[in-house]
Amino acid sequence: MKNLIITLGNCGTQIGKEIASSSLLGEDAVSIYAIDSQTSNIDLNLVNRIKFIPIISDDKTGSGRNRERGAAMYKYHEEGGAFDKMYAEAMNAKSPVIVITSAAGGTGSGACVPACKALIDRGVQVIPIIICPNIEDPDAYHLNTTDLMVELAEINVETYSIFRNQKNDADYSPVNKEVVKLIEIILGKRYDATTKDSIDDSDLDVVLSMPGRFMAVTATANDVDTLRKELTRKVLNGFQPAWTEEDAQNSTFITALSLTSTYADVDFKDVFADINSRIVNRYDELRNICNSDNNGELTATIIIAGLPGSKMKVID
Repeated sequence: MKNLIITLGNCGTQIGKEIASSSLLGEDAVSIYAIDSQTSNIDLNLVNRIKFIPIISDDKTGSGRNRERGAAMYKYHEEGGAFDKMYAEAMNAKSPVIVITSAAGGTGSGACVPACKALIDRGVQVIPIIICPNIEDPDAYHLNTTDLMVELAEINVETYSIFRNQKNDADYSPVNKEVVKLIEIILGKRYDATTKDSIDDSDLDVVLSMPGRFMAVTATANDVDTLRKELTRKVLNGFQPAWTEEDAQNSTFITALSLTSTYADVDFKDVFADINSRIVNRYDELRNICNSDNNGELTATIIIAGLPGSKMKVID
């Protein structure tokens, strides 16, 4: 049984191309659909890997950051049966189905809600991965983002992940690659089979069914202090916006760290103290193996779920 990934709009299509190049997300494991209002994004080298569905309703190109137009184009093609095969595949795919879009645009941001609703109505677990604008981006981008998040809540999308573009960043390939890493983690593709305790499907089911925002980061280092610092940096200052200390008060977090899952109904500092101590313990336990078999390096993965919603820029 395959996983299914649906990419929407220009941003989603570009990430879909990155997914297609991942050695961990091969054709035998993942099926990819790309839905866009521009045919210029179709890569002939990937037509056998990505199923492109153009949603063009008139002689205009794209949707010009008009979410209503993006939603209307999706619904028009839906009524014509353009997505019937995709829906059928989603109902038989391994859970969850991933939907990827930019929040600031028109086609993907507009199509995301009707696409997710159609899947939910068919009993499919849907997890959107949403690429949000930087805080310095124009207000129109943030208005679209707020509208998207409100509409997703209205159709009962509770579990999702957010990435945020970096300030003054015209090259989106770094954030696109981080999205691919997240997908590899949450679909369980980054872990080798082992008889020991590890992040398995049951752990991922718990994390991915927890209402709220989730994030997942991976870091590699040759000593525990560097590893801890790199993980902390990625959690607090990476493409996936974390939380402020105030946001963390009275929140429940589920953390799946390297090889275990635990519940922690405590504040920000205590959560990280727990994470740091378990990194040290796990590193000490596997130190000899790492030194002899892995050039002294250790890779740790943290999945944090149940996070509060990402802060939205207030636009008057």
